[in-house]
Amino acid sequence: MSARYEPIIVRRATEEVNGDGDPVPGAWSDHVVLSGKFAPSNPSEALDPGRKTVITGGTVYVRDLANRPDIEATDRATIRGVEYAIDGEIGAWLRAGSWAVQFAVKAVN
Repeated sequence: MSARYEPIIVRRATEEVNGDGDPVPGAWSDHVVLSGKFAPSNPSEALDPGRKTVITGGTVYVRDLANRPDIEATDRATIRGVEYAIDGEIGAWLRAGSWAVQFAVKAVN
């Protein structure tokens, strides 16, 4: 039995300018919608004294794309209704004439 593909919504902050004329992140909006697979990782606890936080995340895999998607490490990804920060660089490669990407995501609760 193979895993099913599911929607991966990549979100990006719009760029706004503050009162000093410096660019700052604005509202988040949908940027790219992909169909891929999500492999969740085991939750772990952060090592901050006095805080009870849990870090969850996983890895997103997408393949058979006509073009390399515009995804950056500063974007976010919504998967199964949960918004995650992209954790690290985006892996992208061209194989047999189509693009594939993978990236890690994490959420701190």
